[in-house]
Amino acid sequence: MFFYAKNEGVLHMNPQVIEYYESLLKFEIMEKQYTSTSHTLGELVEQYVGQDAVHKSDILIAYRNVMKELMG
Repeated sequence: MFFYAKNEGVLHMNPQVIEYYESLLKFEIMEKQYTSTSHTLGELVEQYVGQDAVHKSDILIAYRNVMKELMG
C-alpha cells in the first residue's frame, strides 16, 4: 500500500504517508471526544511505528504537524 523511497542511503519523506497518518491522528482526536478512549497521541504514534516501522520518520512528521495545528 505504501511506497518507501531510498536513494543512496538517504530516506525520502513520502507526502502521502504523512497525510495518511495526519488523518489517522486527527480522526483519533475527534473520536476521543465521543468515547472513553484512553490512548494519548504519543501512545498512538508508538503503536503506528510498531506496525509500520519503515515509515517511522513520516509518522513522526505527521505527529509534529498535528501537534503544531493543535497548538495554533
